[in-house]
Amino acid sequence: MKKRTIVISAIIIVILSAAAINYIFQSLTYKESLKGPALHENDSNQDDNELAGMSNSINILFLGIDKTEERENWLGSYRADTIAIARINLDTQKIKILNIPRDTYSFIPVENKKDKINHAYAYGSMQGDGIKASIDAVNNLTNNKIDYYFAMDMEPVPGIVDEIGGIKLDVEIDMKDHGVNLSKGLQVLNGEQAFDYIRWRYSPGGDIDRIKRQQKFVSTFLKQQRDSGKIIETAELVLKYKDNIQMNLTFKQLIGFAKFLKEVPEGSVSYLTLPGEGKMIDGISYWVLNEEKTNELFNEFFK
Repeated sequence: MKKRTIVISAIIIVILSAAAINYIFQSLTYKESLKGPALHENDSNQDDNELAGMSNSINILFLGIDKTEERENWLGSYRADTIAIARINLDTQKIKILNIPRDTYSFIPVENKKDKINHAYAYGSMQGDGIKASIDAVNNLTNNKIDYYFAMDMEPVPGIVDEIGGIKLDVEIDMKDHGVNLSKGLQVLNGEQAFDYIRWRYSPGGDIDRIKRQQKFVSTFLKQQRDSGKIIETAELVLKYKDNIQMNLTFKQLIGFAKFLKEVPEGSVSYLTLPGEGKMIDGISYWVLNEEKTNELFNEFFK
C-alpha cells in the first residue's frame, strides 16, 4: 500500500509540474523573464544601461564540463571541454554563439598567468568555485561581461538525446578509432552515438573540427525540437537533470528562454569561433589567437 501511495504521489507531482511549466510558458513573455537579475547587477562599476535587460541584449556563458568517473579518479578535478557565449538580442530576435576553443592561450585570473582557458574551471574548483573562475577568465579575454551562466556536465547527454528519440545528423567522415564507431552519412544517432559525435576530436582539424560538430549538433537539436513543437520538453529535461547542472537562470527565466527559442525566426542563429592557430609553447599545444582578427570579432559580436 505504501509503495502504491508513493507511485501515485510521484505521478501527481509530475502532472502538476508539467501543468505549472505549461502555464508559465503560455503566460510569460521572454522579455519579462530574461531581464535580470544578472551576475553584475550590483557591480558599482557598471552603468545602468549596461545591465542585463536594460539594453535588451544579454550574454550567456555555456560550459560543458568533462565530469566523468574516469577523470575524477585520474585528476580529482574537471575542465570545461566546451566554452561558448550566446549573445542574445531580445529586440531583433537574433542569437550569435561564439565558441572559445578549450586550448585558447589566455590570461587566467585564478592562476595569475597565461594558460589554456579550460583550465580555469579546474583551478577554480580547487579553490571552491570553478564557475566564477571560468567567468572571470572569459570576461578578461573578451573585455565584456557575462550576464548568466549555464554549466552542465556531459554525462547526461546520451540520456537527453535518447529521450527526444535520437537526432538526425549527417556524419561528415568515418569515425572509427578511440572507442568510436560511426560511419559517414545521414543517420539518426542514438544517445551514445551523439555523445561520441560531439566529443570526437581525432580528425585533422582536432578541437576546431569538434567545435564545428558541436555547433552543428546544437543547431540540429534546436531545429528538431522546435519543428516538432517540443521546446517546452527541453526545459522539462533541464529539471530532470538538475543535479548535473549549475546555472544562475531562474526557472522562470529558463522557461522564458525556451519561449524565445520557439519564436526565433529561421536563420536567426549564427555560429562563430575565435580565430587563431595551433602552436607549441614550452612543449605544450595551445590555440593562439590572431589578436587583430579576434578584436574585430569581439567588436562585431558584442555591438
